[in-house]
Amino acid sequence: MNALVVYYSEFGNTRQVAEAIAEVFQGAGEARTLSINQLTTADLQDVDLVVMGTPTHKMKLPEAVQPVLEGLPRRILQGIPVAAFDTSYEMGAFLARFTAAKRIDRTLCRLGGKRLTAPQTFRVHKFHEGPLLDGEIERARDWAETILVQLDGREG
Repeated sequence: MNALVVYYSEFGNTRQVAEAIAEVFQGAGEARTLSINQLTTADLQDVDLVVMGTPTHKMKLPEAVQPVLEGLPRRILQGIPVAAFDTSYEMGAFLARFTAAKRIDRTLCRLGGKRLTAPQTFRVHKFHEGPLLDGEIERARDWAETILVQLDGREG
C-alpha cells in the first residue's frame, strides 16, 4: 500500500493527527504526510489511498486550502480510496454539520475519489489553536486502523 496523508495546519494540531494516521498506515506499507502547501499533482500519482485533513475555520475550509483544491485536475483521484478529517472545537449539533472534513470529503469525491468512511472530526480545546483534547491522537490511530480494515475489505 502507498498512502498519502495531506494536511493543512496552522497551530500543529492537524499535523499531529495526520502524522498519527500515517504512522498506523506505515504498518501496512508505505505512508507519508505532506502539507497541502507542498501538494502537486505528481504527489497524487501511484497512490493507493489519500487521506486529507484541515482545521475547520469559521465553519468552512481555511482560506489557504481552497485554491489548492480548486487547482487539482478533474478526476485526478479516479477510483482511489479517500477519507477526510478535520480538527475543531466542540460545536452544537446545528453547527457540527458545517465542518471542514465534510467539505474535504465532497471535494475528494468530486475529484473521483471513492469514500472509504465518513468524515471524522478530532477535537481541540475551545478556539481552534488547541491543543488537542486528551485521547484524540489515540482516536486518530483507531480511525486509521478502521480505514485499513475497510481498505482490506475492498481489496479482498
